[in-house]
Amino acid sequence: MRGISAIGDVTGEPMLAHRAMAQGEMVAEIAAGLPRAWDKRCIPAIVFTDPEIVSAGLSPAEARAGGREVKVGLFPFQASGRAMSKHAERGFVRVVASADRHLVLGVQAVGQGVSELSTAFGLAIEMGATLEDIAGTIHAHPTLGEAFQEASLKALGHALHI
Repeated sequence: MRGISAIGDVTGEPMLAHRAMAQGEMVAEIAAGLPRAWDKRCIPAIVFTDPEIVSAGLSPAEARAGGREVKVGLFPFQASGRAMSKHAERGFVRVVASADRHLVLGVQAVGQGVSELSTAFGLAIEMGATLEDIAGTIHAHPTLGEAFQEASLKALGHALHI
């Protein structure tokens, strides 16, 4: 219907609180007469279990189903100093990128506390980061976030710690 704006679950999948909040900001700006459009490349989804599960953007299968050739890098938390110090070695970070331009298309992670990495994953996809961008960014050591860098390095063929 014209003149009706909606946010949240009524607008369909994915039914996530952080999606609804972003939609609410957009609708408020439109109501205030500001030019605004909904153009999200990725909305991270998180399963708050133990271990946690995060998915942002496309999985390897989804990217391939869309006709893309991909590079995939996976870094296991068994090789993460921070994960070992927390006795949380179960899990991984996986990055999916286009084979031609190395554009990050998706990131998935499983492990204790990986929900905290979802912002970095979403930011990389929204900003159009490449594997080289992630690999070339200094990541603090020891942190779980290093696994994102290591997975990117792995996709490029030169992981440091596995």
